[in-house]
Amino acid sequence: MKKTVLFFVLTAACFSLFAADKKAKFDESVEAYRNSIEAMDAGDYGKALKYAEDAILYRKQRIENQINTVKNSISAKRVQAAGDHFTPVLNVLENRKEYETANIINYYIKKKGSDYFDDSVKNLLAYIENSKDFPEAHKIIGDIYKLEGEYKFAEEYYLMALDKADVLDIPDEKYEILYMLADISRLEGDLPKMEIRLMNILAEDKNYKDAGLKRAMKGTISSNKKDSMEKFFNLYRADSYNCINAYNQLAEYYHNAHRNDKALEFASLAAITSFSRIIEILYSRNSVYEYENLEDFMQEASYYDDIIEWGSRNSAWKSFNILAAYSTEEGYTNFSKSLLRVIARYTPETYWQRDAVLQLERMPE
Repeated sequence: MKKTVLFFVLTAACFSLFAADKKAKFDESVEAYRNSIEAMDAGDYGKALKYAEDAILYRKQRIENQINTVKNSISAKRVQAAGDHFTPVLNVLENRKEYETANIINYYIKKKGSDYFDDSVKNLLAYIENSKDFPEAHKIIGDIYKLEGEYKFAEEYYLMALDKADVLDIPDEKYEILYMLADISRLEGDLPKMEIRLMNILAEDKNYKDAGLKRAMKGTISSNKKDSMEKFFNLYRADSYNCINAYNQLAEYYHNAHRNDKALEFASLAAITSFSRIIEILYSRNSVYEYENLEDFMQEASYYDDIIEWGSRNSAWKSFNILAAYSTEEGYTNFSKSLLRVIARYTPETYWQRDAVLQLERMPE
């Protein structure tokens, strides 16, 4: 399902850009990529592999043709005399009726924005030269090998996709590739390598790097007052939504390694980031909703099937239970009891509701 949604987003992005340019040639690489996704969804991995390989070949051929076209046009003296900025160069190209080159330049300006290239034709050409690979297609091949248990080949293709992540049509897909690499390390039993790869997901995460945020959250939990749980969800927010699964996996990894401080740190980040994302969606859906307490928050979230599904897919509901469990182990039982009581009554996932009940039953009075 996730691949199908990704396909529609990717192809819509590609075709909307090309539709704006009526003279643009049909992109065989996108068509092959579409066919590969459809074959994957149908479980025909052999056909999916062939289409993905075709997509890579067609993308390379297309980009090489674009490079030659642009280079030939901008080598003309009149074009060179116009300088390097987009507007004067495009004006000259239009006057010379070099519409194909103008269409190529306009396509990439529309795709990335002129600021991305610093209003420079040379920078745009450099970007095109770096776009010969099709990282989405490399990822599909990695997915196929991973499904077939060929982890070394899967890892090779994921790394190729990651190496060209800057030309992904959907930049956030980089995170999915990183998660796949971490999962391969887990499947191969190389947990230290899994840890490194999960930490790579957090390389640009400002919330993980915010020592003050982590210290403050730990302080609120460890105060262990009757109202510490409500204070926690009132005071803190974090928006690194792509990192929620990494937080949860690292929390469990460090917990199993008996590094409880690190485990609680990541559990806190997972729970507050999950909470922040869900409440952001609730505010966008219900203009009169205001956060008052965690009970109302859970009940409001339960009205939306897509929010419940998102929480399941991203381990959001799980993150609240993990935070409670690790807080209990550290002796912060007032915090964890308050959290578990809410989960046991109001969380929209039955599994984690039952888990909260069991945690409460095991806790000392």
